[in-house]
Amino acid sequence: MSTKENLEYIKQELSNDEKLLESVIKAEKFYKKYHKHFKIALIALIVGTLGYLGYEWKKEADLRASNEAYMKLMSDPKNKEALKILESKNEKLYMLYLYRQAFQEQDQKTLEKIAQKQMPVLSDLASYHLAALKKDEAKLYGYGSRPEAILKEMALLDDGYLNMKSGKVDIAHQRLGQIGQDSLAYPFARLLAHYGVKAK
Repeated sequence: MSTKENLEYIKQELSNDEKLLESVIKAEKFYKKYHKHFKIALIALIVGTLGYLGYEWKKEADLRASNEAYMKLMSDPKNKEALKILESKNEKLYMLYLYRQAFQEQDQKTLEKIAQKQMPVLSDLASYHLAALKKDEAKLYGYGSRPEAILKEMALLDDGYLNMKSGKVDIAHQRLGQIGQDSLAYPFARLLAHYGVKAK
């Protein structure tokens, strides 16, 4: 290498070092200007992560406690402590347990309470069972007329039966006729309609 080439090489190296030093100085100025913001962001990230982990841990602990309480209630329905734990830790499972008990004991008051809750499936089922227990033709038909009702065909079958029993054969046939052929209730509806035909 010639001296001229060496000088060019040294100049280029100095220029690169100068640019590097300049970048470091700019980064240092930037850090000094915004170091409080960086610290706050870092603290917020740490607190957020710890909060999330704590929330997930609590959720898991509540789920475990509510499952244990539910299992205790399955073996001992009179266990008031387990019932309180279930109510405080998992409202949905608590309402399911209440529904199960109310259904078994035909407790209309509890079924009414569940029917008024905003729990799509459970409230729907409680509405049907409440109307069936009360043998309320209007409520059964009202329930059976809702397109989103889960036990729609069963409500129409119950309503048809109650109308048939009270001598309203035409209304019973109209209700039973609303039960689709793809329904599990259809064969029962056909049978009931057959036996409900008046002799001329």
